Amino acid sequence: MSTPLSLIAQGTFTSTGAARVVELPQEPHYFIVRNRSTWGTAPTAVVQSEWYSGYGDGQSTTLTEGAASALTATATAAGGAGFTLVNLTDQTPGALVATGTAITAANPAVVADATSPAVGDIVRMINTTGMLQIAGMDFTVTAVTAGVNFTLGYLNSAGFAAAATNADYRIIPAKYYTPYRRFITGITAANPAVITVSVAHNYEVGDRIRVHVPAAFGMTQIDGLEATITAVTASTITTDINSAAFTAFAFPTSAVAGAGVSFPHVTHVGEIATKLSSAQQNVGYIGMQLGTAVVGANTNVMDWMAFARDYTI
Repeated sequence: MSTPLSLIAQGTFTSTGAARVVELPQEPHYFIVRNRSTWGTAPTAVVQSEWYSGYGDGQSTTLTEGAASALTATATAAGGAGFTLVNLTDQTPGALVATGTAITAANPAVVADATSPAVGDIVRMINTTGMLQIAGMDFTVTAVTAGVNFTLGYLNSAGFAAAATNADYRIIPAKYYTPYRRFITGITAANPAVITVSVAHNYEVGDRIRVHVPAAFGMTQIDGLEATITAVTASTITTDINSAAFTAFAFPTSAVAGAGVSFPHVTHVGEIATKLSSAQQNVGYIGMQLGTAVVGANTNVMDWMAFARDYTI
């Protein structure tokens, strides 16, 4: 028995020649894009591209128009520059990648791993033998040497007693509700206190945060305090807290962490503003990424339609 398809979204855009994402209201089962600028002009160019549910990332089926308007069907294999379904609402962690062999005790920490994630990925470090202080903590990957290593740019592990001798990880999807809770990797004992977090944050100047620091991490005087953010970088939050007289923030030893600790973190509690600019919002979406093999050339006008199975009929 066949199930009919219903149109769920359609639109038009002018291509820049670069890959782009079209946002959709739900996951499609069929997606088609046509090049309005080249159809019927026999330019020996792709005039129509299609995607079906079950295609691999980067896969597509295309029609190329040639001489005398003849159409030739071709296919882009998975891993190519065709279509890739995007679902940022999926919060399922990636599979365990158990290929890492070490993490340096350095600033920043570098993970030796032949199966590298991409720059910007969030990785949850697991089984970090010898460096259990970070086992279960999430980090932003800030640099990659393909097949060799990747960098945890917001972790200064230079003060740790030893390097890790194992380094498994999972890719963690970015949370689709913002602002986020973020793990802390450092706090300056200074006026003002500057907090470094393990994953790039989206806090803004004027946001109010609460700081949580368990006793194992030293700076207990700051635990539970609320602060207003006065400056930010991708990984740091400058607060209005004077921590100059506080005990130094420091990770516990691997042995202490191995017995069980809670991670220090910051949470968003509000903001100082007459208009909410950092209110919690859902930033996740479902969409279709159009790769360079299907998106058309610069200035081409592209029409697209997305269809889903209609189970109500």
